[in-house]
Amino acid sequence: MADYTKLNHADIETLLGRYDLGALETAAPLSGGQANSSYQLTTPKGCFTLSVCDEKTAEETRVLTRVLENLASHGFPATRLIPARDGCAFVTFKEKPVYIKTYLDGEVCRDLDPAMLAQVGRAMARLHTLPVPDGLPPAFPYGLAYFNEVLDADISHPFKGWLTGKKAYLETTLDLSMARGFIHGDIFWDNLLFDRGNLVAVLDFEEACQYFFLYDLGMAAVGCCASAGSFDRDKVSRLVRGYQALRPLSGKEREQFNPFLVYAATAAAFWRFRQYNIRRPDPARADTYQELAALADQAASLGPDAWGG
Repeated sequence: MADYTKLNHADIETLLGRYDLGALETAAPLSGGQANSSYQLTTPKGCFTLSVCDEKTAEETRVLTRVLENLASHGFPATRLIPARDGCAFVTFKEKPVYIKTYLDGEVCRDLDPAMLAQVGRAMARLHTLPVPDGLPPAFPYGLAYFNEVLDADISHPFKGWLTGKKAYLETTLDLSMARGFIHGDIFWDNLLFDRGNLVAVLDFEEACQYFFLYDLGMAAVGCCASAGSFDRDKVSRLVRGYQALRPLSGKEREQFNPFLVYAATAAAFWRFRQYNIRRPDPARADTYQELAALADQAASLGPDAWGG
């Protein structure tokens, strides 16, 4: 459970003293992070984002910064790390890792149009062709291996029965020989930055790992192609078509897309239930897993040819 860090003006000035960015002009907290405390900063050299890693160890932060450096070296559209004066990718403040990135102008868009979805698909395909950064975790941080954290919890809730059923479905349906590599794992609409309809950056590689490409594509469909607990089939098709423009899916991958879509929606529902009913109980968000569970149910009821692409 994160213990979110609050920095005052003096704290931020102290941290900036370890960078060659000039004096602090303005600082404002940023909302939305689940594992970080982040601030938008301005200095004479521009606008930046400072993030305190509340839930990551130094080694985990080292892997994350290595991911961002890898993306930069390949020209992938993502925010860029600012090295400290000593060349290190991150520093430590009050026993927590801290890093600074460039701040990019643009907007997040909840309702992505067909052209935007095609761009997202192409960016994902490009990501999936990049070499795996050293030290990248070999499993997704809230995949099947973690479902027992809810199933074994000392609570009585209908979600446990639902999750038991989906776990059994996935264990008998997923083909675990599908291609794996460098994935983002959390490409929801609010992790994408656009400027006048053009994709500027894919944000927040906190969940990056070495895992199934189809899982990443399925999670992007969950995060970008659905609303009110229902997939928009045309949007899913646009995303997949954009992806296949750079990395065509094999026949077996096309057959497995739907099971992995069920997997992604189930994992997202699991995360949200665990987060707001067990780890950080929040009555206002306790039932928000339901729209994701509905997506998993919808995908499980359809065949592999339901999505086009």
